[in-house]
Amino acid sequence: MANRIKKKEDTKSSYRDNVALIMGAFTLIVLCVLPLVFHDFYFDILETKYQFYSVVAIAALVIMGGYGLASGKMLEWFSKFNFQTWRKSMSVGDWAMVVFWLTNVISWILCKDWRWEAFWGTSGRYNGVFLMTIYMMTYFLVTRFYRLKQWYLDAFLAVGVFVCVFGITDYFQMDILGFKVNMMDTQKSIYTSTFGNINTYTIYVAALLAISMILFTQEKNQKRMFWYYGNMILTSFALIMGSSDNAYLSLAAIFGLAPLWLFQTKTGLRRYVISLATFFTVILCINGINKAYAASVLGIDSAFNLIAGTKFLPVLVVLLWVIAVVLIFMNRKPQALMNRTTDDSMNKIAVYIWIGVIAVVCLAVLFVLYDANLGGHADKYGALSSYVVFNDEWGTQRGYVWKRAMEIYTKKLNLLQKIFGYGPDTFALIMQYYYPGEMQNGHMVIFDSAHNEYLHYLVTTGFVGMASYLVFMVSSIVAMAKKIKEQPIVAAVMLAVTAYAIQAVVNINLPIAMPIILQLLAMGVGRKKTADKAEEKAE
Repeated sequence: MANRIKKKEDTKSSYRDNVALIMGAFTLIVLCVLPLVFHDFYFDILETKYQFYSVVAIAALVIMGGYGLASGKMLEWFSKFNFQTWRKSMSVGDWAMVVFWLTNVISWILCKDWRWEAFWGTSGRYNGVFLMTIYMMTYFLVTRFYRLKQWYLDAFLAVGVFVCVFGITDYFQMDILGFKVNMMDTQKSIYTSTFGNINTYTIYVAALLAISMILFTQEKNQKRMFWYYGNMILTSFALIMGSSDNAYLSLAAIFGLAPLWLFQTKTGLRRYVISLATFFTVILCINGINKAYAASVLGIDSAFNLIAGTKFLPVLVVLLWVIAVVLIFMNRKPQALMNRTTDDSMNKIAVYIWIGVIAVVCLAVLFVLYDANLGGHADKYGALSSYVVFNDEWGTQRGYVWKRAMEIYTKKLNLLQKIFGYGPDTFALIMQYYYPGEMQNGHMVIFDSAHNEYLHYLVTTGFVGMASYLVFMVSSIVAMAKKIKEQPIVAAVMLAVTAYAIQAVVNINLPIAMPIILQLLAMGVGRKKTADKAEEKAE
């Protein structure tokens, strides 16, 4: 009897190991191969990565399904299926993902004139029902079968080194991969590395920075700590040299929200100050590079100049390094205490103070926006006025397309369309119908995206689609926050996803970076423990 039970347990354990292995291989392909995949350089970069990800995801589903049938586990699950047990196993994020997918399907069915485009997303960025189905499928596969281990994030960072180096060399106009040989000169500055558009590249590099910084702040092994620190420096250079203003939203999220976790320990506080000092030092270095090699670099015509140009920046850098050094010396233990265990935790007052700082900054930003737009005092903000005054030209015409998108939603869509949208990824079609493209600088300008992920979903999948997507993102971040104490490395993934969610306000969803972000999210909220014993104990 005992042998039979042991054999059954061994079989169960073997199945878990095998499916975790399959999902681990899939994870490595998404995190480490997808970023480097290309075919005809930038000319089909979107189609190439979309097709590659779709094929790999479908292959993962077929392999998992085939193994489930061959092992008998799938039939066993269906034979023992209990709706109440299954319902209780679904999290808020799970339900939100299902509702979001169903909304896309309903919106597709209701889109009578453009069903082909709504299914495949061919009028936009391939974010049709087909890709949304793949996203849902991979989300549930990863959250149910993948085991989060730190070396996966190490592999992600290792591949990121190549992507960042290519991006930095592009900033020096070296084009070592020959991607820009046949491009128009006017487009060369807005495409970089193996990701294409600088805004998409920024999403990826921001995730690298978030993960490397958090892992640096909590790593105890000195060699690994320097590995993460080196990655943090490299990604800081790459992010700024990407020349996208969208990066500053990600940076605000990374450095603004990280203290809510890091300030709970002395090590976290100390290494956060080191990280902040390092980042501002990188800004100083890039500013010096831009001046010394002005003829060789692309240059940065963005908010970077507002930061780098201030005369207080060198003083700030010195001050931050002085604080960092003081904190390091304060942490040095006397010889008599070297072999004793000391408490690294801090009073939560530092976290509460930081929450107060965030609140004050948010209120200040809201006041400036009100004062500049409704108060009629735009002139007093000088160089900042282009960032705080919302007009048609704001954010490279994002102001224009946002206004038109809201007009479409409030005035052009009927009640059913307001609920379920005009059709998945059909923004270009409805925008072109009501607001035809215009000639600008000899080129026809057509807006195929709202350049705001949430507003884009509002028009294309309606209020239900946008709301369910918001719930999915927020609930996933909350779920990861609850896991941090048990699995500290989840904090790195959580910050990367949070940075993406904030940057999405001015960005678009592309199957170039989104599969990576979704993979990280699913890894963070996944149910598998890092250790088999912990998993068995939980069951």
